[in-house]
Amino acid sequence: MTTRTLSDHRKLLSLALFAGFASAAVAQDQAVYEFEFIAEWSEATHPAAGFPNNPHFSRLTGATHNDQLSLWSPNAIATNGIEVMAESGGTNALRSEVLSHIDNGTADQFLLFGPTPLSPGSTSGTIEVDSNYSLLTLVTMIAPSPDWFVGIHDLDLREGGVWVQEITIDLDAYDSGTDAGVNYTSSNSNIAPHDPIANLSNEFPFIGTPRIGTLRITRISCAADIAPPFEGELNLQDVFAFLALFNAQDPSADLAVPFGAFNVQDIFAYLALYNTGC
Repeated sequence: MTTRTLSDHRKLLSLALFAGFASAAVAQDQAVYEFEFIAEWSEATHPAAGFPNNPHFSRLTGATHNDQLSLWSPNAIATNGIEVMAESGGTNALRSEVLSHIDNGTADQFLLFGPTPLSPGSTSGTIEVDSNYSLLTLVTMIAPSPDWFVGIHDLDLREGGVWVQEITIDLDAYDSGTDAGVNYTSSNSNIAPHDPIANLSNEFPFIGTPRIGTLRITRISCAADIAPPFEGELNLQDVFAFLALFNAQDPSADLAVPFGAFNVQDIFAYLALYNTGC
């Protein structure tokens, strides 16, 4: 087995730079994101008649998936999982749907986080995203309500092959189209067949009111970010850290085919990640 010095690896680095980051078959590329759902919905911001005395949101749930799947979108018909979530805050039906999509290869993971037990309030957590499943969908029930919810759908965290650093999204209220109730505490009134999912910004009790809240998503790590300072700040220290791992034949530096062997293709693969910003 050939042993290379750090000087040798720096020469290889120069070769890779000169080659313009030659393409290589790269191992799965991942990033970790921190999110915060900030609920702003209150009687002060949405002073319509009948505002509930216990405003809250159900458990935040969803999935990471690819572009062959959409769990919900405006004007689409709600699945059973979205219906149950929007009407009761339940997550088991949506979980079953996502697990089925995972079996089909269109989703990667089912996501489930805590509720927001009182609004205004917040919920936070972390999500690890794979480049093969870089789309994010999250939903949570506006509670109490007939079938209203907030969420995001099909958000691509890897636009143009580069992991998004940070994004903040204003959240509107949506009607799942499964219950005909028009007030927060309306009795159950099933709609059959279901209406399309609709934005409620111009409907009672949300007309003329501000957003329900925001969702802030921030990248806190990525495959190329292996030396401090972290949180997506790439510099030469990350390159030197990779070369140290490569020199030690650490498995984390084995990024390119043929896997199980350490060669210049692994350096090309790392530099390709570095060059894209993550």
